[in-house]
Amino acid sequence: MGLTYKGGAKHHHTLKENLPNLDSNPLFQRHGNHYGETNGRSAKVTTIKSDDPIKTAQEFFDKIGYGGKFMINSSTGKLDQNLVYMNDGTIIYYRVNSKSGSPAISINVSNSRENCGLRTHKIHFI
Repeated sequence: MGLTYKGGAKHHHTLKENLPNLDSNPLFQRHGNHYGETNGRSAKVTTIKSDDPIKTAQEFFDKIGYGGKFMINSSTGKLDQNLVYMNDGTIIYYRVNSKSGSPAISINVSNSRENCGLRTHKIHFI
């Protein structure tokens, strides 16, 4: 079995390659160095409001994580289809149920070679 990338991409994508794909959905507009609205409590956590949070979160993950390598989840020790490593070092993790109960996506650019001006943050879809 050969190496596969998220979404059936032919090569290992970078964050920079995928960010333009988010522009097609008005909910995914970038706000400076993050996606979603800040709630005032923490700049590390933002929210995107939607009529269908799970569908919206999945669409966001499919677009931003396209062409990422699936990673082993350290908690389960198994390959996780919701955890991808991008070619620039960015890690994107989608959880259908976060601790708050809403779907969430974490974008970790702390080891990215090309963070495109984004900061590490978590987006809750409500």
